[in-house]
Amino acid sequence: MEIDRRYCTLSDKNYLKFGKALIDSLISHSSEDFVLYYLCLDEETFESLTDYNSKVVPVRLSDVENSNQDLVNFKNRKPYNQFCWSLASCFSYYLLKEKQLDDILYIDSDIYFYQDPKLIFDEVGEKSVGIIRHRHNTNLSVDGEYNVGTVYFRNSDLGIKTLKYWMECVILETRPDLATCGDQKYLELFELICGGPFNELCVIDKTIAHGAPWNFRLYVYDYYNQDGTVVWGDRKQPLVFNHFSRVGFDSETGVINPTNDNYADHTLNFQVFNIPEVRNFYIDYANKLKEFS
Repeated sequence: MEIDRRYCTLSDKNYLKFGKALIDSLISHSSEDFVLYYLCLDEETFESLTDYNSKVVPVRLSDVENSNQDLVNFKNRKPYNQFCWSLASCFSYYLLKEKQLDDILYIDSDIYFYQDPKLIFDEVGEKSVGIIRHRHNTNLSVDGEYNVGTVYFRNSDLGIKTLKYWMECVILETRPDLATCGDQKYLELFELICGGPFNELCVIDKTIAHGAPWNFRLYVYDYYNQDGTVVWGDRKQPLVFNHFSRVGFDSETGVINPTNDNYADHTLNFQVFNIPEVRNFYIDYANKLKEFS
């Protein structure tokens, strides 16, 4: 059977509850058939996802490592968290080159969808690469103008070239000047590879909104409870997903800490979580995480 959409994500057992929430949101809101390739960073995660759902394909970390000696070398000289940051590009590359997928949308496991992910693909269209802005940053920020939580690649010449360049920036450390926020600031180079006259880069901004601690304050929520849209500047857009970055969740008590006290500067010293709609995002997400803890 032909699959309409191909996604990938990754986690270890500590983040598996977030990954299962992501899976639940994709199943709940996708109008098209899809498969989610899930890179399992430990055996417990792989076992938990084996036969979990027909739309989920668990992949052992060793499979990706066996195809990429540079990744293994990087792993051997870096702390665990830095190694994890390298895997978005390496896993995406593995799926396009080794598994010969037509395309892939990488998604961080702490993302949750509220509307049909098809809206992302509708905006990307026939482009080879798709990235999203933080919406609060420019390229002058050490965090980068773009966010690595959602990145799209088509298995085309420019798609593969851009993805390979990103991967090599990370694991071969070819651009240390941009190594200021894990694998993220390298996304600013995509314009040079597949943008401009190539016209193969889509900055996914025109038709959809996406929430996160760093941009919740930028939205007006007057229409959200009516039709799921927010207002960003002069644009009224459907809020397709939220990125629950740095969220803390106690599985025993069910208590959620929106950012584990990070992002004070982006959240108006955490006052943004008093916005009723934003507060409800986290209440609902906590209830969902309880199901998978």
